[in-house]
Amino acid sequence: MSHPICPLGLALMVLGLSCGSPATPIDDAGAGDAALLPFDAGRVDGATGDSQVADRSGADLGAPDRAVLDQSAADLSVPDHAVRDHSAPDLQLPDTSVASDTGGCTPVAPPEPVSGSPLAGESSPGRFESVTAGQFHDEYLYSSDDYTKIGVRREWGGAVIFFGLGDGSPGSNSSNTIDANDTGREVQVAFYDPDRAAQSCAYNASCASTASACERSIQFLGWNPVQGGNRCNRGSGVDSVETNGDTLVVEATPLHWNPNWDRADCSTEACDDPLLRDRRAEIVVRQAARFINQHVVELSYTLTNTDAMSHAPTAQEMPTVYTANGREGPDLWRLFTSEGTEIAIDQPANDGFFWKPFDSPGGWVTMQNTALSYGVGMYYENRLTSYQGWQLRELPFNNFRARFVFGIPGYGTVRARAYLILGSQGTVTAEAAWLDQNLAPFGVIDAPTDDAVVSGTQTVRGWALDNKGVTGIELWIDGARATSLGYGSARPDVCLVWPQYPGCNAVGYSGSYDLSGLSACQHLIEVKASDGDGNVRVIARKRVTVAH
Repeated sequence: MSHPICPLGLALMVLGLSCGSPATPIDDAGAGDAALLPFDAGRVDGATGDSQVADRSGADLGAPDRAVLDQSAADLSVPDHAVRDHSAPDLQLPDTSVASDTGGCTPVAPPEPVSGSPLAGESSPGRFESVTAGQFHDEYLYSSDDYTKIGVRREWGGAVIFFGLGDGSPGSNSSNTIDANDTGREVQVAFYDPDRAAQSCAYNASCASTASACERSIQFLGWNPVQGGNRCNRGSGVDSVETNGDTLVVEATPLHWNPNWDRADCSTEACDDPLLRDRRAEIVVRQAARFINQHVVELSYTLTNTDAMSHAPTAQEMPTVYTANGREGPDLWRLFTSEGTEIAIDQPANDGFFWKPFDSPGGWVTMQNTALSYGVGMYYENRLTSYQGWQLRELPFNNFRARFVFGIPGYGTVRARAYLILGSQGTVTAEAAWLDQNLAPFGVIDAPTDDAVVSGTQTVRGWALDNKGVTGIELWIDGARATSLGYGSARPDVCLVWPQYPGCNAVGYSGSYDLSGLSACQHLIEVKASDGDGNVRVIARKRVTVAH
């Protein structure tokens, strides 16, 4: 789908920005963070981000012409949902009593798969809605009471373009907390490679040691798949859209932000070339969205590299959040840490942009309107504490992101979960605190395998992760506790897939159990993991057959 290439006209010329995206030079090698723009692909410690300015012409709608979601006094209390008992569903075990018609054994049914997510969703799933608005096709998922909704855009790689009230107005943006201005500004993922950070040095992977010969501008970025689309304002599109129970799932193959990313020269011809302007990356992104409650949406991402090329660790956007800026919805410009400290985004960058690196100890941040009565927050499940804010009030432009450092192995997979939170500062604070305390461990059993025939002393091993760290692992057999398992063995393979969780890389568990006291029948084994907040959860089940 084609979009205007130079939407801002005179405004871009006044700001010194290029056609289709801000011409924001990358800082000189070794210049330090103070010269950064809303992107950077420096190895490990680089700031990241893609931004592109598009026309918001027409009347400035200002604040929404409706009652704002002001939670006021109610926002300061704990959210109206009780702490979940993560293990209660796990106690429904098969009947393993002796039956005379099966040789003395009662068959054990194949165990129900254990969800990989630490939290249950809403007990009654919300509805789905498909909306065509002009040239766009958007998919919405509502909370179970229709109070709130989240929307993704097919043309823009399934990036999140709406998170606000489900007020029955599909075309209305009056409560939308997301910018959704163009292919560069939504809630979306984007990836970088420090060795291929800029055009003219990306082609031979020399960018970490050799400065690019091109102008230091966002239009000359190197390897940089962006879920929404590219600097030509071309959307990535989607490979598939699924509605699965309570979950809205999209899969997309992102476009390269700069279709000329691996040229040895400094050509900018790609946006005018129909053979180049829709150049796709070798990365596939799967995004799943579901409501935890009416204020919280879980976003689960799976990144798959379909190529042998590996990409070294650097700060990635998984995801980044561009907040509404007052043109077609609320103006969410005030940035707060988990401690309630307001962050002044006041460090000058190029072309009038401002930025600020900061820490948020609780693993989440929020951007709010002036009155702090409405906004959006993001909690990262691996409890990241290093963040950046970006802003340019004149455009306007508001953004925050965690510095999520990881690499992308050749033919590898990387996974992550984060939680969008809607409401006033008080609501976001309370919901984030609930998440922080109630996210239970998750993991797998690697051995024994499904339906394995076992005997004697059996080794049980696998891995487990938690937002604050796992404190204990137990083996249960047929509904009864059997033994504790040791936790803390090295599993770097796990932390490549689920990066930056507490305890990485020492997240493996193992132990053994003498099976000689069990009948020569089928049995159900379970592994339960616990954390410091008192959450106990079955993370995996296996059916095995004991042989003597």
